[in-house]
Amino acid sequence: MRLSRRERIALALVLTAGLAVRLLHLHELRADVLFEHPPLDEDRYVAEARLLARGAPPLERQPYWQPPGIMYVLSATLRLAGAGLTAPRVVQALLGTAACALVYAIGRRVFGARVGLGAAAIVALHGVLVFSGGELLPATWASAIDLVGILLLLDAPKSLARAAGAGLALGVSAIFTPVVLPFALVCAAWLVRAARDGRALAAFLVALALPIAPVTLRNLRYSDEIVPVSTNGGLNFYLGNDPRYPDTLAIRPGTKWDALTLEPMRVGHVAGPVAASRWFLRRGLSFWRAHPLEAATLYARKVALFFHGAEIPRDVDVYDARATSRVLSALVGPRGTPWPDGALVPLALLGVAASLRRRPRPFVLLAFLTSQALAIAAFFVTSRYRVPSLPVLALFAAVGVGAIVEATPRARVGMAVALAALGALCVLPTRETKMAWPAEPDLYRGLAYRKLGDSAHEIEALRRGTAADARDPRPWHELGVALERADRRLEAADAFDREGACDPADPLPRRRAARIRARAGDREGAIRSLRALVAAAKLAPRAYAGDWLMLSALYAEGHEAADALDALRAAASADRGYFLWQLPQFRERFGTTIDDPGFWQSVAAIAGERP
Repeated sequence: MRLSRRERIALALVLTAGLAVRLLHLHELRADVLFEHPPLDEDRYVAEARLLARGAPPLERQPYWQPPGIMYVLSATLRLAGAGLTAPRVVQALLGTAACALVYAIGRRVFGARVGLGAAAIVALHGVLVFSGGELLPATWASAIDLVGILLLLDAPKSLARAAGAGLALGVSAIFTPVVLPFALVCAAWLVRAARDGRALAAFLVALALPIAPVTLRNLRYSDEIVPVSTNGGLNFYLGNDPRYPDTLAIRPGTKWDALTLEPMRVGHVAGPVAASRWFLRRGLSFWRAHPLEAATLYARKVALFFHGAEIPRDVDVYDARATSRVLSALVGPRGTPWPDGALVPLALLGVAASLRRRPRPFVLLAFLTSQALAIAAFFVTSRYRVPSLPVLALFAAVGVGAIVEATPRARVGMAVALAALGALCVLPTRETKMAWPAEPDLYRGLAYRKLGDSAHEIEALRRGTAADARDPRPWHELGVALERADRRLEAADAFDREGACDPADPLPRRRAARIRARAGDREGAIRSLRALVAAAKLAPRAYAGDWLMLSALYAEGHEAADALDALRAAASADRGYFLWQLPQFRERFGTTIDDPGFWQSVAAIAGERP
């Protein structure tokens, strides 16, 4: 397509602005230890990519747990540019800028140059897209590749090459995020009708399969089972289709997440990633069978969340990221003021309504947006997962603005009312949009410093994490670990006690605190830790038998006979078998230090022994 001089200048300004804000955002990120030592999924992707770049075997010889597309492009970049993470992030900044040009091309082709330029400007300065480009995650890549596929699909009915190119693009996108596959199937059905030629459909489908086939064959090699892309689909489906959905979705990496991922083996008695994925899938489907109305209502809720104005966090929270980035502070509103999507989504929905009156209707764009919303809602909605849809929403938002400009004064009043209603719906607080983990940024910084062996900065970051959210047990746990390693034992015990107070159902932190205090000679402190643990009574009494026995030993050390006997009675009541098994050791340890015959007679009575 030939652009006028004015279009070229305008587009160049948009692309320059888009690249500038992305590079400035990366410059700000470089000061953070997480730039080179990212957390969670980014860390896993980077580790696997570095192995691939060196030609080393994978971390785990099993099917891919997560779609491997991002690992492939990261490994290629690292192989060319070295092990640092600046180059991959710069590549993503360039890719995000290229997405602006693709949006312009699609918008100009479907709606005209003004809409294309307006949508490109939105994408260039959209804070969530800028933020996403700084994360080494699949979203930015999937977004750009989807746009390539959409652009090629516009002419696919008339060109075998365009049909094949579109299929290839969507196939590549699928190894980044498989949720694009429903859109690909819709497009295949559309091609049958639009092309009226089986060759276009065949070219599309063959090209679609080409990038996916090597991944499937690699997974087959490691599992002897057909896994098209990855094995995390079953767990993701269960997270969004569970009777306890709010609690399940809110589980964060840590002990509770580990317990969840081990459920297939512990509860279902199945082993291996493929079997575990199927087990979670069956559990999610059983929720639909047992509670169809509740499940359908939840699904409708998730579709609505896809169009909500707030950003629902998954790994790193964009609202927390604002604290360390002037760019994001300017482009993303604070939590509770959903900018920019609180404005983008209502305008986009207005644009969708306006586009339905156009001839021909923008079928490909409507199909992409609809299929993304329906496919993602089948699992669960987060800001990160809807990133590939934001450029298409930007296109429809530009259409919406155009519709307002071109409308009659009377029609504008109706549009204003509709926008106000949509805007109100898009900013209604929900459980999901209120989720926040303010301790996590400094928690992950602390863990990054631990990898570097920098104990002082590790402890400092973890203390900031505990101050940011004193109710989150994870930074308290990691702070306790760091302090114990630094031989600051009583401080470590305090941290573990605080962890136990955050999650009374987990007995391990206070047990650890008690052992640390006992070894440090703080008998009274160890007693306090154990007393707090048994007083919580969050578990079955049997679970506390060992704690009562330890309490009895601590009381015996202080010659507090009455309290020691009370603790022994509680231990016997909690788990008599365990009490009797441990009793000989108690007698051996204190038989010579407690010379009160009455005490030992009482112990024998507790044990049910005859005089």
